[in-house]
Amino acid sequence: MSGLQPDAGPAPLLLGERIVYPESPRWKDGALWFSDVHDYAVKRVSADGTVCTVVDVPGRPAGLGFLPDGRLLIASALDRCLWTWDGQALTLAADLSRLTRGLLNDMVVDGAGRAFVGDTGFNLMAGERPRPGQVILAAEDHRSRVFRSRVVTTDVVFPNGAAVSPDGRVYWVAETAAHRVSRFRITADGDLVDRRTFAELPDMPDGLCLDETGALWVALLRKGEFWRIAADGTTTDIVSADGRLAVACTLGGRDRRTLFLCSADTTMADLARGTSSGQMHTLAAPPGAGWP
Repeated sequence: MSGLQPDAGPAPLLLGERIVYPESPRWKDGALWFSDVHDYAVKRVSADGTVCTVVDVPGRPAGLGFLPDGRLLIASALDRCLWTWDGQALTLAADLSRLTRGLLNDMVVDGAGRAFVGDTGFNLMAGERPRPGQVILAAEDHRSRVFRSRVVTTDVVFPNGAAVSPDGRVYWVAETAAHRVSRFRITADGDLVDRRTFAELPDMPDGLCLDETGALWVALLRKGEFWRIAADGTTTDIVSADGRLAVACTLGGRDRRTLFLCSADTTMADLARGTSSGQMHTLAAPPGAGWP
């Protein structure tokens, strides 16, 4: 894996492999947690590169996020449900199937524990006709411990990777099928309003994350590159996935100065059959901010 870095930082280092298809990476408690989507499991990779399974998810894990009390929240694509993992048991948190048009996809959980979950709008791998997706907000009532959910924006084109600003007021989402990243203002009650385009892109954006300068790192899936796009829309850095699909990224590690890059050696046709070989690389970068 090679990169173009204006400040001549170190080259990306291989952290872990023996992964099928890594998505939604999240840093927590000294390790990187991620959905190994087509192995139907949430996994964790430690600093020495050891990959272990945390919990099997029969409904196929997609977006991940950590709630304020430390529980892991998991969006499962096929059954369209949210699940919590407390280290011992996988518990149904919310059934979102009544709201969902397609499959549940990536997700970001903000500092207040609100989950913004992407609904693809259609099942791409099943060959369904494309239609607009939406974003569902799910939040736990702290007294009843019941998750309440509702749609907070519609007409998003295959919502995928997402981020929330440190103040909880801005939401970015990759609209994969539209080749763009959009930006919304988050209202006090969690609605997504005042939409605008953050970046038009030459390929399908997948996962993304935010750094302290307001720049986004965005995985351009089929192009096989990770782009750092500054707040003014300028592309400042490009890191190649060396012929693999560029799937997702996040900032974590000590002081959030490590960029974790998820990639996969597969094709879209092979992926539809669950055939893939994933890898995780790391790269020094400006510190992360907000969520994930």
